[in-house]
Amino acid sequence: MIKLPFSQELINGKGEPECIEFRVAVPEDIDEVVKLQETIVNALPDKDLYSTSTREEYLTQLKEDVCFIAECNGQVAGFSVMVPNDPDNPRNYGLYLGYDRDQLARTASLDLTMVHPEFRGRGIQRIFNKLRIGKAVEMGASEGLCTISPDNPYSYRNFLVLNFEIIETRTMYGGKQRYILRKVF
Repeated sequence: MIKLPFSQELINGKGEPECIEFRVAVPEDIDEVVKLQETIVNALPDKDLYSTSTREEYLTQLKEDVCFIAECNGQVAGFSVMVPNDPDNPRNYGLYLGYDRDQLARTASLDLTMVHPEFRGRGIQRIFNKLRIGKAVEMGASEGLCTISPDNPYSYRNFLVLNFEIIETRTMYGGKQRYILRKVF
């Protein structure tokens, strides 16, 4: 697992280097996380690409899950969540697949990644994915699951390069089509 916090120099859309700081997110980040979601949703051409969360849901994630945040010059560039491999957590994606208790205890859910529109295309989601997988393995998970809209090729590619595979397509999140992807660690 990469030691946090850490800085990564990434290239922006103008070919210039930018320093992105990655750290563990804490409950005090709640206002910035909610603001980031609003910015992302407002910029989406198709609102079905994203399933929104309430302030209370984000606060629960910040307290109970493994959350990471990326910042550049004081601005939030991204936020990401991993639901630990807990068989009693109702947000474990293994429940969608009918996993038994033992398998749920080995399954982490790569739940959410948001990247601010100004910072897309710099590899932030891939870094978040590596951080989440590393933490999941450290916590004893042997596989990871995630959900992605079939209409979101960017996120799909970011998981494909990490050898995730589609194992099911289903309707979730209030009627939205989603792929469920899995990677065995």
